[in-house]
Amino acid sequence: MPTLGLDDHPFFQGLERTNVQALAAAATIRRYEDGQVIFEEGGESDALFLVLDGRVAFEKSVPGNKWRVISYAESGDFFGEIGVLTGAPRALRACAASGSAFIARLPREELREFIRRTPGPIDQILQSIVSHLHHTTRHYVDEMLRQEKMSLVGNMVSSIIHDFKNPFTLISLGAQMIASQHKDPRTQKLCDNMNRHIQRMVDMANEVSEFARGIQSFRPTRVDLRTLVQKFHELNEPYFQKEHVSIETDIDAVILEGEEGKLLRVLQNLVGNAIDACDECKEGRVRIEARDRGENCEITISDNGKGIPEQIRNNLFDPFVTFGKTGGTGLGTAIVKSVIEAHKGRIRFETATDKGTTFFIQLPKAQGPRA
Repeated sequence: MPTLGLDDHPFFQGLERTNVQALAAAATIRRYEDGQVIFEEGGESDALFLVLDGRVAFEKSVPGNKWRVISYAESGDFFGEIGVLTGAPRALRACAASGSAFIARLPREELREFIRRTPGPIDQILQSIVSHLHHTTRHYVDEMLRQEKMSLVGNMVSSIIHDFKNPFTLISLGAQMIASQHKDPRTQKLCDNMNRHIQRMVDMANEVSEFARGIQSFRPTRVDLRTLVQKFHELNEPYFQKEHVSIETDIDAVILEGEEGKLLRVLQNLVGNAIDACDECKEGRVRIEARDRGENCEITISDNGKGIPEQIRNNLFDPFVTFGKTGGTGLGTAIVKSVIEAHKGRIRFETATDKGTTFFIQLPKAQGPRA
């Protein structure tokens, strides 16, 4: 249920109750799941919407069949008023963001009649238009700065890849020579890990470069989740040897179509963050689970750490969002979301201060045809 009742929404505060009840009777309340569209860009402006609970993102279409977030509305806000007053089509797309949202829809004709009978709401609507334009302008400026940062990151990573190419090649050749001269299992494993980590570094750099350019290459193969987690264990042995943090795994026998390297980096980022969150715990616990859900599988990564700071919860998956980390780039969770979406999946999280965080990842087991 929503945290706000329809009659309790700030839009109706201080107004005559008889008129409010008449408009409320014409309203419809609907729950929208994360990412579900409320109205499309260019659609008819046929209603005003009140946010009773959750968060709404307003998006603008950009070249390449992509969408750019322009601004947000939170619980207690309302939106859609400009088109209702002017009759112009919707300038943006609206959809639920950061979990489900409860939205009340006030039909245009009933709203106009309400405004004619009650002078107060027109002042609120005009104030909302000014506020909306202010936030849109500020978000546009922030977006332009973000794009400049992304361009800088892309150029920097391309330069790093070029400069490191020869050293990486020499290290890899050295590992192969050592492996050819020493056949004992321990040396073979160490050399194999060296080559795998070198490839990992190159793949990670390429992925940051792709993300900065706004692309996400995808080459799916058959991925066994148990094997994937085992490889993650082998590549991150120090994680599993920490004294103050235990890592548990419980993985169903699930096969899916995906890109193993990128799914490994999803685990790398989220498990690494979970371990960091447990730094102040006497007995930190991180748990990785995978469950077969029929056509989909669900991966959960949970910890009992300090929780995600409130300051960044609403925009955790945006680029350059970081808080309280001296070595973070702010790109990790943004790339994670990009990888999950490239797999036609979804990611969300639940968190509580000093109680921990759980990330929920839903992935289809079969990719099917791609657009």
